[in-house]
Amino acid sequence: MKRILLFCLCIQFSLSGFSQGRNINKLTLETTYSYAEISKTLRDQVDATKRENYFNDDFFNGLLKKVLLDKNYSAKEKVQLFYLMQKKLGYAFVGVNYLPPKQNYYVFHLSKIQVMQKTKDFLSKLMLDPTAYIQLADSHKSKDPIISSNALLLATMLNSDKVLEKLHTFSQGQTIMNSKNPTIFNHYMCLSASLVQDSIIAGNLKKNLYVFKQEAMIEDLLCALYSKIHPMTLIRDYILSEKNPENDLSIETALCVLNLKVPEASFRESIKSVLSKSGEPWKTELLTKILEGKIPYNYSLTSPDLLSPKVWDYVQISIYNDGTLISNNTLLEFDAN
Repeated sequence: MKRILLFCLCIQFSLSGFSQGRNINKLTLETTYSYAEISKTLRDQVDATKRENYFNDDFFNGLLKKVLLDKNYSAKEKVQLFYLMQKKLGYAFVGVNYLPPKQNYYVFHLSKIQVMQKTKDFLSKLMLDPTAYIQLADSHKSKDPIISSNALLLATMLNSDKVLEKLHTFSQGQTIMNSKNPTIFNHYMCLSASLVQDSIIAGNLKKNLYVFKQEAMIEDLLCALYSKIHPMTLIRDYILSEKNPENDLSIETALCVLNLKVPEASFRESIKSVLSKSGEPWKTELLTKILEGKIPYNYSLTSPDLLSPKVWDYVQISIYNDGTLISNNTLLEFDAN
């Protein structure tokens, strides 16, 4: 986690040019999810330690272990503490991610999974039963996307074998779309799927790739599929099947996967092959730009110097001096600097 410290600390500087020039109103802050749904006692416990300490693997994993073993907390409170700890890292998700300079979304996803895998390896040694968290993920998926999705991720980290059957169901497109907030649920389901190797889950993700319409949801599916070994032919098939010109970033993410997985010469030949079969002018233009190196790091949101906020469809953000206010359907949350 130490390697992402600089990334998170630079949030306030990278986004300062877009700020409203003032701090968020206190009354508005108190209506956000963390304040309205999570007790002050839990918030104070996480805030009691300096933020930079959370970027140390030993501290983060040690505190999470302490929380999980503490019988004074309910399973739901442990999930809430897990969520608040992730917020300190900039990893908690409610509709916005912040891409570090010179990093596309696929590489960013892989870096998160690498960190989460270390925590998973640590927690698996505790031999804790994830049943209570699996039940929370199931019971809250239609009413609280934060509890449901974070409970799923926590259960996966504790014992991926015992959560596998539930992931088979949760990775189905109908289950995702019937959840309280499909964008959040899909994101965390894809993080969980990235931590396991399973053909049934991969099959569901592949089906969803051709059913889902929202750009970033498709990107999450691609990232999850290629967090593990998967045939490269799917990249070509997806790009050729994509008919929405507004989903240019999902095509770019698909190509970011390809670029990282194959030699440069093969990457260029693959783009030329797709170009020869693509009849849509917008797609031809996009592929040509990537082939000619006109899109830095093969992803339009990347910046050589600044943090780039990646906002999911229908999500609105307001940037203040002290953080970012996120509005995602009925969910309002604040990401502090």
